[in-house]
Amino acid sequence: MLKRWFPEVTAQWSSLSGYQRFERLVSLILTVAISGVVLVALYYLIGHVVQLLFVNTRDPFDYRVFQAVFDMILTVLIAMEFNNSIVRTMKHDGGFIQVEIVVLIAVMALVRKFMVMDLETIDPWKILALSAGVLSLGLCYWLVRQGNRRGPER
Repeated sequence: MLKRWFPEVTAQWSSLSGYQRFERLVSLILTVAISGVVLVALYYLIGHVVQLLFVNTRDPFDYRVFQAVFDMILTVLIAMEFNNSIVRTMKHDGGFIQVEIVVLIAVMALVRKFMVMDLETIDPWKILALSAGVLSLGLCYWLVRQGNRRGPER
């Protein structure tokens, strides 16, 4: 059953070292756990969207409704991308989570924060701090990409 549902885990199992097997098992457990979180978040997302748009009969063009819906959608997307990065690492033999993917997920989380912030009540210093975070992560991403293009140093 494991081989049919999770071929990434069992691929080349006999040729893996003990630690690589451990990594794959941990990755499988994380994948199942995050998948559960995504399913629960999706259930609540659908419930909230139905409630916001149809039960409460609020104006669907109200920016607060859009912010709430986009916040939930982006949260689910970030969790799915994180889960996808874990599954991808099981397919390849090299290392665990790649730094490039983690930086991109962090950028997505900060962009989500920008999209859902209330501009009427936000402290300007918080905007500056978040902007510095995005710029720093962008620089970090660029550096990691440059390093990955050159390949491993010898």
